[in-house]
Amino acid sequence: MPDPRLEKLAQILIKYSLDIKPGDQLEIRTTPLAQDLALLVYKEAVKAGAYVMTNLSLQGGEEVFYNYASDDQLDHVSPVRKMITESFDASLYIGAEYNTRSLSAIDPQKLSRSRKASTELTKIFLERAANLELRWCYTEFPTYASAQEADMSLNDYQEFVYEAGLLNEPDPVALWRKEGEKQKQLISWLSGKDKVEIRGTIST
Repeated sequence: MPDPRLEKLAQILIKYSLDIKPGDQLEIRTTPLAQDLALLVYKEAVKAGAYVMTNLSLQGGEEVFYNYASDDQLDHVSPVRKMITESFDASLYIGAEYNTRSLSAIDPQKLSRSRKASTELTKIFLERAANLELRWCYTEFPTYASAQEADMSLNDYQEFVYEAGLLNEPDPVALWRKEGEKQKQLISWLSGKDKVEIRGTIST
C-alpha cells in the first residue's frame, strides 16, 4: 500500500505547483520506481481536467543508448519531444533513480554531443517558462539510490523528503499557498532594489 503522504504530494503538485486547469496538456516523466506517485499525480491531473501524457524511462535505457548510439542517433531530436516542448502547458519530472552513477563510464563526448543536439529545445523550454507559457516542476521520489547519495537509510531519507514537502501536515496545499503569498510579498519588496543588508544578533 502506498504511503498516504504520496497522495498529499500529488495534490500539491497538481493543485499548487503546476496549478493545472481544465484543458491543460501535461507531461509526467519518471521511472517505474515512482509508479505509485505517478499514478496518484495522473489521477489528480485527470480530475482537474487535464490531458495527460506519461513517459516512463526504462531501467538502464540511457546506458544502453549511449553505449550503442551512432553519431546520427546522438544528433537526433525527437519530433515528439519537440512538440511537447513547444506546445504543452505543463511538465512534471519525478526523480526516481535506480543508479545515480549509471553513466559514469560513458564517453563524455557522447554525452556532450547528445546534449548539444538538444540545445535548441532547452532554449525553447527556458523561454516558454520565463514567459509563463510553460509551467514545470521537479520533485523527488525517495529511492535506495538517492538515499545512498545522501548517506541516509531509505526510511530516514523518506522522512526528510516528506517533511520538507510539509506532507506530515493535515493540509499541505493550504500551507504551500500561504508560503506562496509570503514569497510574493518578498518579491514585491525586493522589486527595484539592487542591494539588501541583513542585520542580526548572535545569541549565546
